[in-house]
Amino acid sequence: MSILTFCAASSEALPDAPLEVLAAARHLSEELGGRDVHALLLGSGVEEHAARLIEQGADGVFVVDDPQLENLQAELVLAAVEEAVEQLSPAVIIFPHNDLSGGHVAPRLAGRLKTGIVTDCTSIQVDGDTIRWLRPVYGGKAMAYMVAEGPLQIGTMRALAYEPLEPDVSRDGTVETLDVDLGAASVDVPVVDQIVEEEEFAGRSIDRADIIVSGGRGMGDEEGFESIKRLAEVMDAAIGGSRPAADSGWVPHSHLVGQTGKIVAPQLYIAIGISGAPQHMSGAGSSKTIVAINKDEDAPIFKAAHIGVVDEWENVLPALIEELQEK
Repeated sequence: MSILTFCAASSEALPDAPLEVLAAARHLSEELGGRDVHALLLGSGVEEHAARLIEQGADGVFVVDDPQLENLQAELVLAAVEEAVEQLSPAVIIFPHNDLSGGHVAPRLAGRLKTGIVTDCTSIQVDGDTIRWLRPVYGGKAMAYMVAEGPLQIGTMRALAYEPLEPDVSRDGTVETLDVDLGAASVDVPVVDQIVEEEEFAGRSIDRADIIVSGGRGMGDEEGFESIKRLAEVMDAAIGGSRPAADSGWVPHSHLVGQTGKIVAPQLYIAIGISGAPQHMSGAGSSKTIVAINKDEDAPIFKAAHIGVVDEWENVLPALIEELQEK
């Protein structure tokens, strides 16, 4: 039984997500008594990343390096992964749970291979010969172990569910180039140009932030949301928001936290003026520590919060910001 992890990269950088998935695969390998862990590295001009993948847990790296994969279009990536899986015959495939692999490639691959998939997982456990995937259910209100049935198992891991392993330059591993034919892949939407947003809102993305300060309807208006920005600046934190905050234009929709936005798992999540509806908590419920500030003592957010403050935010934030500035 071999374990295959998915790594889509650019020539410039190797994302953190594949390194986290490698850590999950190594954990699963240990639970299974020691199984080979391989990485499937895809992109254009990416072969130089193979050494780092070995340093951080891969026993071997299979490289699909093709100029057609420069923009990592889902159709082409799916075709490359499907052909690679046919050649390698892994027993388990682990993908990062992001827009590309978790949203497009992994589910469609499972459909083509007629096998089971469990998405948005936070942990993996082995019970006898059965692999159990832990994921949130009921909008994040509960956690459930699930089993994927079929000829092979596919799972997608939530960001930050596993910390990347410390690099070990002494690790040995193999690097092999896979020959895949992308000529027959159907691409309905060709990429004319790719525009990368140079600056995130308030200078920081929420995707992998250690600290996130989020505001909701309770902030009142855009002027009130300025206090969120000041607190985030003092704490060197990213800024998030609930659906009402995003719809009101106080925060971009790219910073919306929730079921229809981003799923985050920071070390510290500060929710201010957010009621804590299930749709929001499904995106923030995996945070290591949740601090809630809300004037309504019956707000659902307090059931999930580790620390709760019942008060108007206007009475709390100025003093908190001043205290943090002094420290």
